[in-house]
Amino acid sequence: MTTHELCAAIEAFAPLSLQDNWDNSGLQIDNNNAEVTGVLICLDITEKSIQEAMDKGCNVIVAHHPLIFAPIKKIGNENYVERCISKAISNGIAIYANHTPIDKVKGGSSWLVGEQLGLQDCTYLQTEDAASYGIVGNLPTTMTCQSFIDYVKQQLGLTMVRCSEPILPTIERVAICGGSGAFLINSAKQAGAQAYICGDLKHHEYFQAEGKLLLMDVGHFESEIATKEIFFSILSKKIPTFVVHLSENDKSPIYCL
Repeated sequence: MTTHELCAAIEAFAPLSLQDNWDNSGLQIDNNNAEVTGVLICLDITEKSIQEAMDKGCNVIVAHHPLIFAPIKKIGNENYVERCISKAISNGIAIYANHTPIDKVKGGSSWLVGEQLGLQDCTYLQTEDAASYGIVGNLPTTMTCQSFIDYVKQQLGLTMVRCSEPILPTIERVAICGGSGAFLINSAKQAGAQAYICGDLKHHEYFQAEGKLLLMDVGHFESEIATKEIFFSILSKKIPTFVVHLSENDKSPIYCL
């Protein structure tokens, strides 16, 4: 299998046509469409992930977050993006990212978090499009606010979450958006959710809870790390002709000390 054929396999599930106009999903660094020797899957591309790919004999890195967002005026040594580009090109490593398409497609990042929480009867949070951000579904059993918080931490492997005041008596209907999700707070309310899980909530956005919705910021990284499993499933099950590795160096850049 060539690099371009690998990209096409991912895009059969999450087409690039779904990406937002500010996004930069797709093949960011080509390797002359070489035969794939191995694939490393990660959430974020860093110098450690480039080295890990080299150590494991992988000539393709598949990531959720694009390495290249802003225009690159030069390739030097001043920041990690420049260094990663240089190291990848020097070592014949292709870099592919699928960001907003896999966030939107059914079975994508939000759906996987919903599966981890055992949500039932899930639908898109915004229903005007064939594929869009966020989902909403129902818990198997009604929970108290505190028991739901504890449940989310347990199921997602978290030691802490940031949330609005937990004053609702019960939680049954839950909305989710992997990554930055403040723009869907009103949609969560309109969908009848008592809780909304996402990442990157700012100070003033918590006031939008207004005692009617439990807002939970589980972290950007933490809400999207399961995306790696989607890539792994696509590549290892549909095309089992090469080795697929989940990166051992993926970790949030944010420390809670």
